[in-house]
Amino acid sequence: MKTLSKLSVLFLVGLFVAIGAGNAFGAGKYPEKPVTIIIHASAGGGSDIFARTMTAAIEKEKLFPQPMIVENKPGGSGAIAFAYTAGKKKDPYYMVTAVTSFLTTPLMGKSPVGLKDFTPVANFAFDEYMLMVNAGSKYKSVKEIIADAKANPKKITIGGTQLGSSDSICAYLIEKAAGVQLNYVVFNGGGEVNAALLGGHIDLAVSNPGEALELYKANKVRILGVFADKRLAGAPDVPTMKEAGVNATYVQNRGLCAPAGIPADALKTLEEAFFKYTKTEAFKKYCRDNMLSEAWMDSAAFGKFLEEWNDKYAVILKDMGLIKK
Repeated sequence: MKTLSKLSVLFLVGLFVAIGAGNAFGAGKYPEKPVTIIIHASAGGGSDIFARTMTAAIEKEKLFPQPMIVENKPGGSGAIAFAYTAGKKKDPYYMVTAVTSFLTTPLMGKSPVGLKDFTPVANFAFDEYMLMVNAGSKYKSVKEIIADAKANPKKITIGGTQLGSSDSICAYLIEKAAGVQLNYVVFNGGGEVNAALLGGHIDLAVSNPGEALELYKANKVRILGVFADKRLAGAPDVPTMKEAGVNATYVQNRGLCAPAGIPADALKTLEEAFFKYTKTEAFKKYCRDNMLSEAWMDSAAFGKFLEEWNDKYAVILKDMGLIKK
């Protein structure tokens, strides 16, 4: 009995020490190992550059006590990465890049998981897409395109990636706002779209600012409008689509989501680290170089944004005939 009593006392002391340590360290106990950021697309793309730039800066500035590892899991318009990350339920050591496809892929029935299976962590920036033509195109303005499209329905070709992508949504917004019909041509990726535009195989293309600006600087394309509420600081001469005669605005967000149910203290630690990152020169330079607009949102604000746009995309995709229900 005495031995048992002594063991019991030792057990209780150990338990109290463990509990006390847990309370003492609290949020500081997280993270105890590296955090993995899953990229839903291939290496070299916008989301990949976003994540690698961020993780490198966070490590350099020592904004997070553990390394952040980047891992690409492309395929299925993001479905593979989304399902993989959602499968890590309650695990704060995994996050996934969240852009337009984070919402549109599930809405179109291409992913077994959806918004409810994730914890929004933070949003960092917006891509405001641009409409461009080949530098040698006969079209000098958006108004000329609309006039020709009205006279010749489905004659004007506009290239983009899979239906439901940001560029296909931009094409749809032009059609709806201007009351025209364009001929949307699907390519495997942005590189193929740009090659087709430069080769004169398509009339128009929609591109994110980073890609469009590089081609513009090289005098290979003419940018006719930006899908933003106001002109971009890096391209003050480019009118908004509304100024150009078509009331169409669109932004693609760049954010991160974790699996559903992660601990509140871990979420707070991640939010704080990412917010500090948005104040670094590395982030400012990333936004300037890629023509992005800074758009910080913490978990709560980002969650509301995602819910709002999930509803908007449901309407848009249904109008586009991509959702049957």
